[in-house]
Amino acid sequence: MRYILAFLLLLVSVNAYAVSVVSDPYPASAVQPDGFLVSVDSGAVVESAVDVVSPGSARFKFDVGSMAPGNRTLTVKAYKDYPAPFGRKESTSVNFTFTSPATPSGPAGLKLSP
Repeated sequence: MRYILAFLLLLVSVNAYAVSVVSDPYPASAVQPDGFLVSVDSGAVVESAVDVVSPGSARFKFDVGSMAPGNRTLTVKAYKDYPAPFGRKESTSVNFTFTSPATPSGPAGLKLSP
């Protein structure tokens, strides 16, 4: 039981410090998006779900903690899926640029010492 509790606490603490790019919440009176289209460094476009802040108010949230070091540019569009004949409506693109920090190298010259 102690191990399960320790694992859950570790899981919560790791999740609490995940690095994400977030937007301001959409006002409750605004059209709420159904999701977001995200591209990193002009790569493939992936869909990202909305992050519900409160009932009727959502925001963009995208995990960037595991990205390789270097300068990164996210290109994001919000989308809303309407019934036919209107279909999907997309916002204009918004870019966000940041630097993902480098990880330290492992220690060198490991040996036993008296």
